[in-house]
Amino acid sequence: MKTDFNHTRLMRFFGWLVHAHPNFWIDVGKLETQVLKGRLARRTVDAPIYITGLARAGTTLLLNILASHPCLTSFKYCDYYGAFTPFWADHIFRAVGLGAARKQERAHADGVMVNAYSPEAMEEILWMQFFAYLHNPVESNVVERQTSHPEFEAVYAATLAKLLLCRDADRIVSKNNYNITRIAYLAKLYEDAHFVIAVRHPVAHIASMVRQHQRNLAHFSSPDHRQYLRNAGHFEFGHERIPITIDAEKTRHIQTLWGEGRDAEGWAEYWNAIYAWTYEEVLQHETLKTRCLVLPFEQLCAAAEQKIADILAFCNLDAEEAWVKSWGEQVAYQPQYEEAFSTAERDVIMQICGATAKNYGL
Repeated sequence: MKTDFNHTRLMRFFGWLVHAHPNFWIDVGKLETQVLKGRLARRTVDAPIYITGLARAGTTLLLNILASHPCLTSFKYCDYYGAFTPFWADHIFRAVGLGAARKQERAHADGVMVNAYSPEAMEEILWMQFFAYLHNPVESNVVERQTSHPEFEAVYAATLAKLLLCRDADRIVSKNNYNITRIAYLAKLYEDAHFVIAVRHPVAHIASMVRQHQRNLAHFSSPDHRQYLRNAGHFEFGHERIPITIDAEKTRHIQTLWGEGRDAEGWAEYWNAIYAWTYEEVLQHETLKTRCLVLPFEQLCAAAEQKIADILAFCNLDAEEAWVKSWGEQVAYQPQYEEAFSTAERDVIMQICGATAKNYGL
């Protein structure tokens, strides 16, 4: 996808300038926070909404719905260049007209149209600078509840507050697939946070992930593309693929299956590892389970208005009936490709994922 905001030489240079020197820009961001101290005091981060789950489970759709709510804002594509200094960067982006850039279909080729100011998962840029182990497949990537990182927590809270300020919003909604292993930590940081966990039937979900992985390999293999994905913290697909690791031995097994060309089995083991752990450690936790709403993709597509209403109620949001109805009419998923699995592969997927899928009502 060639867009007006991430493929010009100037923007590639700016991206390099920011991501090659993150510590410098973190310090600039702290200066920005200090300059805005008085205004930020009136922009507290209340009841943030976190959308998470494995990629291709409907997380982008959920983000687009919620980010369009008049009370909410989110990270956007342009924040790739301004994640450390969102207030000043936002003013520059608006001055040069990025908000008016025409929309084009995003790289996933799934019909979602985007421009520089479209909602996107960009907060991983911050996480990666403070937690070195987050994408290391030889150790657990889980951020435990007892984790304490005062510098990150201050920078993160200030960044969210600056997004609220520069985009004149009351609350933040954030999509980050990797937050699936950080729910306990985030719930400690923000005691009024809400977590929407996206899930999808394993056969359809794995088919979508396989397709996206192959698409990334075919179309996003240039050094520029790969550097962009690394900088943005997108390791879901393509040459930069790194599984979320809960157990290093399980990740080694998954990577071995992929390396042997047993893609369906490898993805099934990955799907099950993440969603089984989430069910056991989060959804069975006495306190955390009350903070989470599980949303199966199939249910969202089948009863969009009702499910959107459920999300709003869970997140303590009001909305005009026309707004809900408009989104309900837009959520009309139609498969764009066949689930190209043999009977044997489908059987393997369900043997691995069946019990966990049942726990989620799939």
